[in-house]
Amino acid sequence: MSGLDIDGHAGIDSPIHRWDPRAKIASILILIFSVVMVESISVALLGLALSVAILLASRLPLREVARRVRWPVIFLLPIFFILPFTGGGERTVVISTVDLSLDGIFLGSLILTRGVAAVILAYPLFATSPFNITVQAMRGLKMPEVTAQIFLFTYRYLFLLREEMISIEKSLASKSFAKKTDLRTARVIGTALGMLFVRSYERSERIYRAMVSRGYEGTLPSTVKFEMKGGDWAKSFAVTGAALMLQIIDFASTQGVII
Repeated sequence: MSGLDIDGHAGIDSPIHRWDPRAKIASILILIFSVVMVESISVALLGLALSVAILLASRLPLREVARRVRWPVIFLLPIFFILPFTGGGERTVVISTVDLSLDGIFLGSLILTRGVAAVILAYPLFATSPFNITVQAMRGLKMPEVTAQIFLFTYRYLFLLREEMISIEKSLASKSFAKKTDLRTARVIGTALGMLFVRSYERSERIYRAMVSRGYEGTLPSTVKFEMKGGDWAKSFAVTGAALMLQIIDFASTQGVII
């Protein structure tokens, strides 16, 4: 499965896969916003635990998710390691000749925990339904038609661009081209990217004319009828209730009610 195929496991049977896509998007987004807004590290860890629980309930392959999550984690790690030395604050710890800011350690841990929890939640959100169904659910949540179509077409034609680039690379390889760290390689790759953009533009023109010839007038017909059932309401109330609980606990913690 390619890295672009975010809905490759949409056919799995799980409580999250069976959840109405509209309710799933709204509820998990509320939980994501709740997690990234907490200010207590203990509450952030609780949010991370909830994220992992939802991921386990979705039955997505953990190895596949871990492979994709590692890149956002790598992006966040420098913040985690830099803030203890640059965070400032009155609370510091001296190790050898280095002053470590306890406030920086706390803030770095908080940012890392919240970020990882949000990234983990993104996979049950987008990987448990076919992407076109997810986009139609967004339309059902009153997302502007233009925005929904941009998401849909962008995702669809990323694969076409990838296929075009693979074709160009094969053509270069057949001409004995080998990538090196020199000026000639940079020129060849630049030319190849230029060809890719030209081909993409020409294809987009052909696709648009084909759509217009078939009656396209700026909107796409909806092919799915959504229906909320009792289980969908129960899952929605459970997740939004968990999001509210995080905010209540976090408020109480920051006010000194909960230590």
